[in-house]
Amino acid sequence: MPERRFVVIGARGQLGQEFLRVLGERAVGLDRSELELGHGVEALARVLAPLRPVAIINASAFNQVDAAETQRRAALAANALGPEELAQLCAQRDWPLVHFSTDYVFGADELARLRTEADPPAPINFYGYSKLIGETAVLRAHPRALAIRVAHLFGGHSLAAGRANLVERFVELARQGKPIYATRGQVLNPTSVIDLVPRCLELLDRQDYGLFHLTGEGTCSAIEFANEVLRLSGLATVIVEVDQDARPARRARHTALENRRWNTTHTAPLPHWRESLASYLSQPQFT
Repeated sequence: MPERRFVVIGARGQLGQEFLRVLGERAVGLDRSELELGHGVEALARVLAPLRPVAIINASAFNQVDAAETQRRAALAANALGPEELAQLCAQRDWPLVHFSTDYVFGADELARLRTEADPPAPINFYGYSKLIGETAVLRAHPRALAIRVAHLFGGHSLAAGRANLVERFVELARQGKPIYATRGQVLNPTSVIDLVPRCLELLDRQDYGLFHLTGEGTCSAIEFANEVLRLSGLATVIVEVDQDARPARRARHTALENRRWNTTHTAPLPHWRESLASYLSQPQFT
């Protein structure tokens, strides 16, 4: 009988890749060609049951914020219906589940403060709406589920075509002498997947289920983040400020998260985003 392992869905993205790197031989990864969410519980069971999972980590998503405005059926299948079916299967088989949501479940209320897990969600675009439906459905369907809201991920290596993380895109644009476009006034919680993944596994190990915010400490504007990437990488280019309503999907000015539940139950906060960014940009591909 095969050894039980963690199963990482969405294995080609930067988050899935980081889980596979950390877990090593304790994990098996599935990409979209091997398992695509949104096709029913039975279809999921045929693929997952033979793997005898220790836990399921769902790192897949439709996370193209602008495209979600017009590709609503696909966004709902990947972000809401699929995760709900996955949670139903995990509940039936008693497999712990980790599912990822987003800070974009907030914003329509225009509050200019950090949001805690207790704050009522109010998404401003369809991507945030689809992720809110998904996290709610997952937590309702499975008592041993973790729904983790994250924000503005960087620090991993994606194998998905054209899906470099935010920092990689900024560096590549600067190297090509092209401008960086950043939303005016948008407040971010930049978060390194290198910091995030061990905390997720700690929550699983402690069986701390439910809703958590896990983001890098500190906040910044999109412009400030872009400037810090350029400073640390020794590059220069023009940064063009874009109005928050200039793209197909509106971006709220302030959706930054507070890791209140984590910080009240665990001893070490996540590192500050500046510290994590400096560490990431010291890697050989950036020097």
